[in-house]
Amino acid sequence: MGVRFGTDGIRGVANAELGAELVLALGRATARALPARSFLVARDTRQSGPLLQAALSAGLASEGADVVDLGVLPTPGVAWHCAHRQLPGAVISASHNPFSDNGVKLFASGGLKLPLTAESAVEEELDRVLAHEGRGPRPPTGHAVGRLSSDPGAAGGYIEHLVNALEGRSLEGMRVVVDCANGAASSIAPVVLERLGAVVEAIACEP
Repeated sequence: MGVRFGTDGIRGVANAELGAELVLALGRATARALPARSFLVARDTRQSGPLLQAALSAGLASEGADVVDLGVLPTPGVAWHCAHRQLPGAVISASHNPFSDNGVKLFASGGLKLPLTAESAVEEELDRVLAHEGRGPRPPTGHAVGRLSSDPGAAGGYIEHLVNALEGRSLEGMRVVVDCANGAASSIAPVVLERLGAVVEAIACEP
């Protein structure tokens, strides 16, 4: 069916080019192609995010992988959690694309971009899933089905990481205006800057 991955994952108009069925199949293909028992999944603030995250998580779990929902996080926050926990993951986001778009970006274990060989393996497996070519006589059942859980402290962990990255240095005396564009950093960027001592004026922080 051709190459689906662009330079930064799969993107398209949510619920049209990038529908729940396709993302469900992508979850199944990812679990088959990437050797991991658990995956981390997060999203940005687009309205279609919960829909597509649910589809991706269901696909992963249907192939026996456990899924941890990190909630709403900026893409670098997902990469940091993948590196910190040494697990692969995904973020449902279309970055700067229009609000009606969405996308799926996959991370290798360690928070790195998927190598081309792994990306090709996921694409090939995705084509097989969409063509209804099963991998075996039976899907996982019972205890073999993946578990879905959430980590309500994921954003807090990423905030602590960002604050600690300054290694004790301070932003005291600075006045900072931060425009979060109603995106995934809305509940993170102002908090980090305030924790570091800056006087913060935050705008567009209401996703």
